[in-house]
Amino acid sequence: MAQTSIFYLPEVLEHILHFLLIDKSLYPALYVSRLWYRCGAPILWRRIELKGGEAEDRTRLERFLKIVPGGGRKPVYSSKLTHLKITRYPSLSNKKIKGIVHTFPNIIHLNFEGSTDDRFGKTLKLIAKSYPNLEYLNISTLHGFKSESDIGLSAIANSCHKLEYLNISGHTGFSEIIICNVICSCPRLQQLDLSYCEITDITIEEIARSCPNLKYLNLGGCYKISKEAVNKLNPNVHIENFEETLSPPDLIRAVRNHLIQNNVFSRQILAQGLQRLLDLSMRDNLQWYSDPGLARSIVRSSDLQLG
Repeated sequence: MAQTSIFYLPEVLEHILHFLLIDKSLYPALYVSRLWYRCGAPILWRRIELKGGEAEDRTRLERFLKIVPGGGRKPVYSSKLTHLKITRYPSLSNKKIKGIVHTFPNIIHLNFEGSTDDRFGKTLKLIAKSYPNLEYLNISTLHGFKSESDIGLSAIANSCHKLEYLNISGHTGFSEIIICNVICSCPRLQQLDLSYCEITDITIEEIARSCPNLKYLNLGGCYKISKEAVNKLNPNVHIENFEETLSPPDLIRAVRNHLIQNNVFSRQILAQGLQRLLDLSMRDNLQWYSDPGLARSIVRSSDLQLG
């Protein structure tokens, strides 16, 4: 009498391959047999993480971008991709991003950290239109941009109401009213990074009203926010890098941190911080530095180096 197996082999194998994915050993397993490939390839395509910082990583990234068509034939498992991460790759053109959007229709986790530029507004609008179910969006940049980005962020506010994570760090061109619109439109937000965005107490008050689920908030470089406004937030929110004003020890620490980062955006923020400190000092008649003219010359020198 034939015995019917209670196990369905492809299903059991899929569970095993998930563990190989965690150990980053899945790719070699695809060559074991046709069955292993058929079960493993869709899993491998669900999450793709690529970095442009190192030569070896950049080679893998550029190889991936070559399979992104401009509207032609899509890869076999393109519909399986839900998590895409391409970081530290300034050469990621808007054309390639458009190809990604058209090739991979089911992305809910999108990370372009350090890979966006000042022409990103219209592309962000396309992302919002194509991915209304987006839950994670990181478009933080290594540089400070003042651009047409409001177009794209406004589209995010109108379409992506399921966002749980949003990082727009470094996009100094976003207007505060548009940032508030996004916060108001995304009540599921749990993590929010607004570092180096030019926001005020108005944004903090909107967060307090509209984000009951918020757990993490980064306010680095946001020097126009008062402690009174921050105190209105839910005490369960973990707030990072908030500094109401810069005292002399704070200034030394800030200068050290910005010099370590060693990039153009960092020097720009340093110059802005020094200028703000100078303005506050002159307004409040503070005398902790001995030569106002020297402080002013430091700020101007920083601005010239950025030009």
